[in-house]
Amino acid sequence: MKICDYDIIVAGGGTAGSAAAIAAARRGNRVLLVEEQNCLGGTSTSGGVGEWFASLAGLGNIFDSVVEEVTRYGAFESGRRFFNPEHLKTVWQLLAEQAGVDVLLHASVVGVDREGDSLSALRIASCSQLLAGKAKYFIDATGEGDLGALAGVEFMQGDLDGGRVLHMTLVAWMYDTGKRQTPYLPSGLEPIRLKDGLPGLMAGWRVDGGRVYMNATKVMDHDPTDPFSLSNAEREARRQLMRIVHYLHVNEYPTYALASSGAKIGIREGRRIVGDYVLTSDQVLDRTEPLDFEDGVAVATSQIDFHSLTKPGNSGWRQRLGPYSIPLRCLTAKGFPNLLMAGKCISVDQVVHSSCRMTPTCCAMGQAVGTAAAVAVENGCRDIRDVPVAELRKVLSADGMKLDPAQHEAFALQDTRLDDDY
Repeated sequence: MKICDYDIIVAGGGTAGSAAAIAAARRGNRVLLVEEQNCLGGTSTSGGVGEWFASLAGLGNIFDSVVEEVTRYGAFESGRRFFNPEHLKTVWQLLAEQAGVDVLLHASVVGVDREGDSLSALRIASCSQLLAGKAKYFIDATGEGDLGALAGVEFMQGDLDGGRVLHMTLVAWMYDTGKRQTPYLPSGLEPIRLKDGLPGLMAGWRVDGGRVYMNATKVMDHDPTDPFSLSNAEREARRQLMRIVHYLHVNEYPTYALASSGAKIGIREGRRIVGDYVLTSDQVLDRTEPLDFEDGVAVATSQIDFHSLTKPGNSGWRQRLGPYSIPLRCLTAKGFPNLLMAGKCISVDQVVHSSCRMTPTCCAMGQAVGTAAAVAVENGCRDIRDVPVAELRKVLSADGMKLDPAQHEAFALQDTRLDDDY
């Protein structure tokens, strides 16, 4: 087995993981970034989700660079909210290369080695080979908390009643051919007759004169951490997509053809690793003042975006929130001195998760934990909790992160509880 030695290893090359690796590497650390897909960016690239659902300012100079580069490609649409995921693949790759990150694509973390409470190495599978990645610090940015689960962390998943997670969505894009398409639905698939019969979030958004973005499939009652359930979800999403396209050809976009769908279904919620602190909905809801913490290292701005766990369509709970701070204690795995997390798998309850899981916020979290791990290495800390928080916050502020929630604007497209039984 080949052994690779690094200062910091990041599992998961989505937005959070890429930002974490870049933040750590640009300070001169040896960093390995492990990603299962063929590109960086995760849901925003290989997943096809071309939408930033949060306020975009004050999230750090890594996200600022991403926005700047995507803008240079002319890839923003409809008021700087929609973008072209294909261009973003290149943006993330070049930023990682410029920082000196070693990027390992087509690779999965399949095991861990521990020395007491500390992680000492990851076992990585790629190209039918096993690699061992040793490091001082490890960051779980897998989205579903896969690294943490392999390490034996305590985690939360789903709602309190039955462990139900937010639904999954296979995102797709259509483009205008200028010619009427022939509606076709394979046998065995039931046609959608009415708009109310659409399974997910309406019928898509026309982001410019020639493209439609569809966050429209809704696969409920599946577990993204179970191999067979995840595979079944992918197949159900594709069945839904064909039914939606048929409906659109008949009713709304007769000249539009299906251009692409995500290389992987979009997973809103998997495991949430229990950290040194759990941020709860009681703290973020119904506030008159910004919620701040002394160890705040990122700020979330998005609305509560809690889709119904039991009903198809657009039903659910949407509520505007004032910006709130995410403490470092939510990004450090309880009981582990050298394991951090960023992105969807951080230590929050399910309702808070529905707000802080958004891509821009994940980027800020990634920069925060990558910087924290780098500062720990530079100071010879054996435990991430020994990092001087005041020093870390000073570094993050210098790197363009506005850590005071009062300096951020709330983001909300909706502000209503659509039904009581969400």
